[in-house]
Amino acid sequence: MTKRPTGRFGDNPQVPAARGAPLPLVTQPMIAIDDPGATRVDNPLTRVDPTLAGAVFSKPAAIATPRPSPAGPPPEIGLTQHSLPQDDPFDPRLVLGSDPDSERAASFRVLRHHLLELGRPQVVIVSSPQPGDGKTTTAMNLALALAECGRAKVLLAETHVRRPQLASAFRLTPPWCFAEQLAAHRHQPMLPWSLVEIPQLWLHVAAISPKIEKTQLLDAPAFTIAMDRLRSGGYEHIVIDAPPVLGSADVNLMADAADGVLLAVKSRRSTTRDLRKAIEQIGASKVLGTVLVQ
Repeated sequence: MTKRPTGRFGDNPQVPAARGAPLPLVTQPMIAIDDPGATRVDNPLTRVDPTLAGAVFSKPAAIATPRPSPAGPPPEIGLTQHSLPQDDPFDPRLVLGSDPDSERAASFRVLRHHLLELGRPQVVIVSSPQPGDGKTTTAMNLALALAECGRAKVLLAETHVRRPQLASAFRLTPPWCFAEQLAAHRHQPMLPWSLVEIPQLWLHVAAISPKIEKTQLLDAPAFTIAMDRLRSGGYEHIVIDAPPVLGSADVNLMADAADGVLLAVKSRRSTTRDLRKAIEQIGASKVLGTVLVQ
């Protein structure tokens, strides 16, 4: 019996791959891959500037409708200042910090532009069908691009309890683990929040402690309360580094509290089958688009 190939993103011989770098662009929620073994979808994509490593782009079918900020007094937010070491290179995943003038950094600015075209969503969940598809890299650099040069007040938060990465990427120790804050604010919503401010990057970060119990589960009501409070904290954008979609219900539990979900897919790794399953699990109406990471 012949096994039918599933089709992987980036296997199109007519689309050259980028070398050693993620090059993202927002695409429509269901993306077409020019591969004989791939599962076909409707609305084939249009080509864009070949200087962007042959990535393909099409505006998404659904436009985000941001929610109004909740009424009531804004939350109290305590900030711990953190400076990245000057004598140590940036984490290579922080493209806009380590190589801000590169083609890779420019591609994340293009991602910022296309996201803002969707109605300036305030709370954006960044996920992926499977682990290793580039969602954390996408979330961090999207947040950096949105905050660049102080153009917006941006909070980058993570909810991937089983594999937190923000603390290591930014070389910081969370003053109060974000997962623990979610639990505390569920019962006392008016408690102050404790976040990290990185002035070099014009960014606020809510990181999960790497020492957290890995069996802890995401508390959906606590996340909803947190987003309702933080929306009124003056943030123009809150970017959530979330767990992968497939294999858990975490993203489903968070989606209703957000304005939409961006899905990262990895060139030559992610399959159309997994992307289709992820979109079906979340619901196409919640997907802002997909980001091809090469």
